[in-house]
Amino acid sequence: MIFAIFELNYLFMPLDIISTTEEKVHIKLNITTASGKPAKVDGVPTWTLDGTGSVVPDADGLGAFVVSADTPGISTWSVSADADLGPGVTTIVDGGTYTYNDPQASSLGLTADPAVLK
Repeated sequence: MIFAIFELNYLFMPLDIISTTEEKVHIKLNITTASGKPAKVDGVPTWTLDGTGSVVPDADGLGAFVVSADTPGISTWSVSADADLGPGVTTIVDGGTYTYNDPQASSLGLTADPAVLK
């Protein structure tokens, strides 16, 4: 029997986002050490989204657009990366929810028919 051993750490600080179904939101990573100093990760971070919206990662993985669906809904998004810069794997994960609602009306769009006799 073979066992795989790996360490999975969840350092989850949820970021909940709200927009309309006409919008998308760019999320950026600010990777730091426990003391708040800038840090690197091994490889390109992986972005996922569960729901009716979508996620479009930047080429370097250090940011992504979460894109609303055309109908209101809630999606759960996450990003993970390997914090171990050596041969091991220490996965750190963060994420949140993305709620998108119908946009509010901004104009009544008044029009008039041609004049008619009384």
